[in-house]
Amino acid sequence: MFAWLSGPGAVFKQPTGEPQYISSYDRSTWERKDKTRNPDAFVQPYPFNRYFKSQPVLSDAFREDIYTRVKRDNHSIRQVSAALNVSIERVAAVVRLKQVEKEHVANGGKLCTFLTKALDQMLPVVDVPTRADGGSGSGGGGGGPFENIQELPIHSLARRQVFVPTSESREFTRADAGKEFGLPAADVMVPHPDLVTLAKERNEIIPLEERIMRQKERDRLEEIRREAEKERAAERRRQKKVLEVGRWKWCFTEAETGKVGFRYGFPLPDRKKGHVKIPTHVS
Repeated sequence: MFAWLSGPGAVFKQPTGEPQYISSYDRSTWERKDKTRNPDAFVQPYPFNRYFKSQPVLSDAFREDIYTRVKRDNHSIRQVSAALNVSIERVAAVVRLKQVEKEHVANGGKLCTFLTKALDQMLPVVDVPTRADGGSGSGGGGGGPFENIQELPIHSLARRQVFVPTSESREFTRADAGKEFGLPAADVMVPHPDLVTLAKERNEIIPLEERIMRQKERDRLEEIRREAEKERAAERRRQKKVLEVGRWKWCFTEAETGKVGFRYGFPLPDRKKGHVKIPTHVS
């Protein structure tokens, strides 16, 4: 053991700025493997468990770029996710944590970055991709995708089996399958249905100029929808009256008798016969 520690094992004593896994070395000569020929060897920390791979993490510069696109460039989280190939949930988490970090620094706090630097030396780190897309949110963010941004979560209604008799000549599509389960089609439920639209337009061999014009129109309509949603949220906040009593905060809204709540004495239809009490569709 001591002979190995003073010989080939000496490379594992000090960090080198990148993952130092045993699987990334040739165990007969203890020479570093070629990363281009053996990419999996550099993400497998356990030599006897080939199915466990270290998941890459975002560099601090990458997280800062995500925060800048959302806060400074005023892009939506969905647009940034599509542009950088990072999931919507991760983009939202990065923005929230960066906001907390900046508020902490603005209040005079200090950041303990030694743990992050140590982890960056032990895990694969993905740096900022090239901004070839210009931040438009309509295409890839350069390089390979960081993760699968179109992963579709399994809905509870889709866990059951449904046997539907149909003719052999009928073309049974994903929309038909979703209808049988009471769910929208997979093309609609994916996190980025706009990417499905772009792929269909490419397959239809639509000229590039027309595809760009269509995407700009979709971006314009999305911006209008976001502004309208912001105005509605601001209007709802203006209509509320907030009363702070100690550590309690009471919100009051104007209401008219007969238009809100349940009518007194009117029973719920839970025990009535003939009523469908199970969900038949998901909006």
